Amino acid sequence: MARSSIRKSPTLDIDGLLDKFESFLQKKTLKLTSQRRQILEKILEMDKTHFTADDLVDQFRDQRPRVSKATVYRSLSVMVEAGIVEEHQFGDSHKVYELSEGRQHHDHLICTACSKIFEFFNADMEKLQDKVAASHGFHATHHSQKIFGICADCWAKGNR
Repeated sequence: MARSSIRKSPTLDIDGLLDKFESFLQKKTLKLTSQRRQILEKILEMDKTHFTADDLVDQFRDQRPRVSKATVYRSLSVMVEAGIVEEHQFGDSHKVYELSEGRQHHDHLICTACSKIFEFFNADMEKLQDKVAASHGFHATHHSQKIFGICADCWAKGNR
């Protein structure tokens, strides 16, 4: 099931992204296989910003030779480690992924009724998080803000 805010993925230089991925793989003594390349290309072609591994597997349904589910899962794991995609756990058993390359920092609102994911950025919230971290002598390197609730559409339908 597509569980995503529907918005086009950021425009990226595929060659630069492939070079970054290949460089990371070489450091791990791995190769940029044709299947890994295809998986990354499919991620860039998808018109969702958030996707599950199963969403990605579905992209290969009619393609021959087919990319296996196991290959997709392993490749996503390597892409997370490479910093090309981010992995999120939005309160259920499914991991959700999104490209991290070419994207501005943002946080997420997750509807617990329909599973839609909304991205947002709030400068005041960012400053407050930095202030809280500093008051504890903590040097934050990154964060992931997730707010769970009911979206306006579900609320209007009485889904609470």
